[in-house]
Amino acid sequence: MVNTFEIATVSFLTSFIFGLGGLGSAVALIPILVFLEVPFSLARPAGLFTNFVSTFSAAVHNQKKYLIDFKFAFPIVITSILTAPVGAYCSHLVPEKVVGIAFTSFLFFAGVMVYIPKKGIFRENSSTALPLFTGSVAGFVSGFLGVGGGGLISPILIVAGFNPKKVATVTAFAVPFSSITGFFTYWKMGNVNWTITLSSAVPAAFAGYLAAYTGHKYLKPQHIKKILGIIFFLLGIKFLTRLI
Repeated sequence: MVNTFEIATVSFLTSFIFGLGGLGSAVALIPILVFLEVPFSLARPAGLFTNFVSTFSAAVHNQKKYLIDFKFAFPIVITSILTAPVGAYCSHLVPEKVVGIAFTSFLFFAGVMVYIPKKGIFRENSSTALPLFTGSVAGFVSGFLGVGGGGLISPILIVAGFNPKKVATVTAFAVPFSSITGFFTYWKMGNVNWTITLSSAVPAAFAGYLAAYTGHKYLKPQHIKKILGIIFFLLGIKFLTRLI
C-alpha cells in the first residue's frame, strides 16, 4: 500500500536538494516512488508535476527578487520548446544508446569541470548564440530521451563559465515549461493519480521556494557550483544505469 507520508517526505527532500541548483527532482524522485511501490505509469506523471511545482515555486521567488535574466532565459525556453518535438521524432531514427552515451559522458565531463580549480570570475553575459544553442540542444535531448531539459541547460552554462547563481535561476525558469507539457500528455491519457501526485507536489512547492531562498541568501556561487557538480554526477550515474 502506498504511504503518502513517505512520498511527501521524499519529495520535499529531493526537491530541496535539486532545487538548490535550480533543477527539478523528477530524475531522482520517479525511481524512488517506484521503490515505494508506486506503479511506474503513475510515478512518472507525479514526478513531472512535482518538477513543475517545485521549479515554478523557485522561479516565483527568483522573480520577486528580480534575479531572472529574461533576455538570457527566453531564447533558451523558446528553442527548447521548438526542438523537443524534433528530438522525439528523431528518437525513432537514431539509436537511443548513441545519444544517451553522449549525454551521460557530457554530464560526467561537466561534473569534473566543476571541481577543476579556476579563477573565481564568472561570466554574466553572452551573445544570443549561446542561449539559442543551449536551448536547442537541451530541447532536442529532452525530447529524444524523455528527460527534463534542466539536466542539460545547467551543465552547458556551468561549463561555459556562468555564475552558478545565474544558472540556477535560468534553469528554474526553463524547467517548468517542459515538465508541465509532459505532464499534460500523461493526464490526457488518464495516467494520473491525484492522491499520489498532490502528496508529492504540495511539499515540493515549499521545498522549491525554500531552496531558492537558501541558495540566494546563504550560499556563495562556489557552493552552488559544487552542489551542481554532485547533481551532474548523480544524473550521469542514473542515465548510465539506464543504458547498461
